[in-house]
Amino acid sequence: MPAVSKKQQKFFGIVRAVQKGEMAPTTPETAKAAADMKKSDVKKFASTKHKGLPEKKVTKEDTQKNFKEQLTYKHFVNKAKESSARVAKNKERQREINAMAAYKDKKTKGIKFYDKKGSGRIKAGKKVYD
Repeated sequence: MPAVSKKQQKFFGIVRAVQKGEMAPTTPETAKAAADMKKSDVKKFASTKHKGLPEKKVTKEDTQKNFKEQLTYKHFVNKAKESSARVAKNKERQREINAMAAYKDKKTKGIKFYDKKGSGRIKAGKKVYD
């Protein structure tokens, strides 16, 4: 019987330490669990690896409550408005960044041009080919 969450594994680690006598019970729950459970069962729970376990087990009641909250049309519309506003804001920010980069490029490197000889930049009133 492996633990189903990190919290459960930590709890049974404390219970195991209490059963071994390495530490005193920290709460009444740990003392009761240490007295009621077999050492082998506690060891199985405590020896579970943390990798891939959730921090806390999600119960059906929690998921149903969250699901009902998310189903309302008003909630959906609000989320959609927030999302579109966020996208518009990001696009505007990207436009500003691109404009600043182009301006900086124009000032430091010169104005870009294309002619029969090739492409280059006009810097200090002179054509400089790339």
